[in-house]
Amino acid sequence: MGVPELKQKIQMQIENADERLLRIVASVFDNYLNEDLTNDASFQSMTLLEKKAIDEALIQVANEQTVSHDAVMEETQKRYPKYFKNEN
Repeated sequence: MGVPELKQKIQMQIENADERLLRIVASVFDNYLNEDLTNDASFQSMTLLEKKAIDEALIQVANEQTVSHDAVMEETQKRYPKYFKNEN
């Protein structure tokens, strides 16, 4: 997907977004625009693949395509019960 298609897709999603999603997207943009990435050595040392992965993750967050901490912890406890105290 090229930049024009991505912009169009995001514009369509924004048109249909609720207030919560709009606040998330606004926050992502604010954080992106307020960061001085040119002086951030760790960002400069990232590979293009790493930067792309971060951008994709931010889009997933904006689209609410995430898994809650509680769900991750529940799955982890099921897979690795010996690492968690038995609370019974």
